Amino acid sequence: MMRTLLLATLGLALAGHVSANDWPSWRGPASDGTLPADAEYPEEWSATDKLRWRVEMPGPGNSSPIVVGEKVFLTQAVDGGKTRSLRCLSAEDGKTLWEKDIDYGKTDPTHRTNPYSAASPVSDGNLVFAWHGNAGLHAYDLEGNERWSRDLGSDYAHQWGPNAASPVLHGDKLIVHAGPGTSVALFCLDKASGETIWSKDLPEATSKDSKEFKGSWATPLLVENAGRTEMLVGLPGSLRSFDPDTGEELWRCGGLSDLCYTNPIVGEDFAVYLCGYGGPGMGMKLPAAGETGDLTDSHRLWVDQGNKRNRQRIGTGQLVDGYLYQLDEPGVAVCLDPRTGEKIWEERLGRKSWSSMNLVGGKLYVNDQSGTTFVIDPDPEGLRVVSRNPVDPDQHTNATPAFARGSVFLRTEAFLYAFGE
Repeated sequence: MMRTLLLATLGLALAGHVSANDWPSWRGPASDGTLPADAEYPEEWSATDKLRWRVEMPGPGNSSPIVVGEKVFLTQAVDGGKTRSLRCLSAEDGKTLWEKDIDYGKTDPTHRTNPYSAASPVSDGNLVFAWHGNAGLHAYDLEGNERWSRDLGSDYAHQWGPNAASPVLHGDKLIVHAGPGTSVALFCLDKASGETIWSKDLPEATSKDSKEFKGSWATPLLVENAGRTEMLVGLPGSLRSFDPDTGEELWRCGGLSDLCYTNPIVGEDFAVYLCGYGGPGMGMKLPAAGETGDLTDSHRLWVDQGNKRNRQRIGTGQLVDGYLYQLDEPGVAVCLDPRTGEKIWEERLGRKSWSSMNLVGGKLYVNDQSGTTFVIDPDPEGLRVVSRNPVDPDQHTNATPAFARGSVFLRTEAFLYAFGE
């Protein structure tokens, strides 16, 4: 966790208008779903209790909100994905401040569980960036004025829906993991102009057609390791690390399956990756300075059997005091030893879930598909639920909550909620 927190501190210094109270990217200021132990957020709420506001959504979507200053940003799609949008709402009362539509005019292949505009936006406090996949990458200032727009290809196609990876900021650079499908690539752009700094095709991650059970929907994670900044991403077959300044592959560690949904989880000297669709989990020792190449034989600590013996895993877990806490898609919470893969305990928590875990104020927050958010006290002795916080009945969500300025922001298919004191 400390590795990503160091990068978050650097990122906040470079982005002068992003404050420590903001949630400027997918999974927050460190892109790992964490806020400090002294962060104060509500631990109990309901559809009426501590509800600051609730606004209707024009259609479903799996992307999560981000918050910068007094503004909430959210990607949206309507008309079967033919129109892709970035919405800006007031964090104070939920009123729409502006909306920018992209008239894409086409319907891409996807799955009913993965509506269009699955990627969350990202902001440096001056600009906000929205990745609409085949409908392009778009940059706006915080008042909604378009600064630039880029076409990064229009042939990303997968039967489960492509373009779920959220864009990532790295200093003056914006990085996009585009795919999955028959075309997969990493792009690094100048965030001010949109000009390409580098791009890298990923042929080993491509599928033979849009129906093949193969691909990665994972957002890259920036970490500091061995005196260098690395970008980790789970790809079919291996966990891979790239130099975010050049796109050069630094190392890889094999053991993953063909389906990757989660983000890497990084400790002080190790990394863990948990595959989806019954695939394996894998842990590895992080390389020392100068160690590059295929590190499978030298650095892999463990890999479990997979082969559909694991439950589906879509959301990313949290590392707390040497233990990994994860909520599997069927709604079963699990505690693992990340250095060995040993299962410490498992217990049913709620309904099915695609949500990633957040660690806020020392507590774990994770929601199921009904929109009920569970607050958990992390404990290797067993599941300790602090509270169960439902929203309106008959809701459905695959999004993850955002935490900013003392409020919790949660998107369902029908509403965007803000809960706070």
